[in-house]
Amino acid sequence: MANMRKWALNFFVTCMGVLFVLVGERDVHADSHLEAETFMNDYLHTFDTGHIWQITPLYNDPFFMMAPSGEVKVFEGAKQIKKSIKDWKFWMKKSGVATSRYVQLNVWALSPDTALASAEVERADEHGEIRANTGATYTLIRVDGQWKIYLIHLHLPDRVLNFQ
Repeated sequence: MANMRKWALNFFVTCMGVLFVLVGERDVHADSHLEAETFMNDYLHTFDTGHIWQITPLYNDPFFMMAPSGEVKVFEGAKQIKKSIKDWKFWMKKSGVATSRYVQLNVWALSPDTALASAEVERADEHGEIRANTGATYTLIRVDGQWKIYLIHLHLPDRVLNFQ
């Protein structure tokens, strides 16, 4: 009988330990998911309204951009990253873009320090007329406690990933 109690107690402790680990992991991923989603919302707002010095820290160094064709560009160092941002902001201004909004944003935390975000983004002029509609999937990493964009993969809006 004592052996049975000892076995039951060991079984219970083992199961509870596994449960605590699983619940703890879920909470970490849930927190990572919410933090990554908040980062993406802040990123879009900052990109629209912020200055170059506010936008640059949102990108990892180096950061990569992949075109729909598969061509990859590498932006390494603050100078190259700032130039890529200036080029995008110049294109947006030239196209009459005043604001951007997510039509859809799907975020999936892969670990406490990595996540994917896939979005359809509409860019409109000051009258609300749509000037551009694009899709992009982002690989996010957490560096020194801060989320950063590591890779942007541009694609058609109907290719946005839906994480279920």
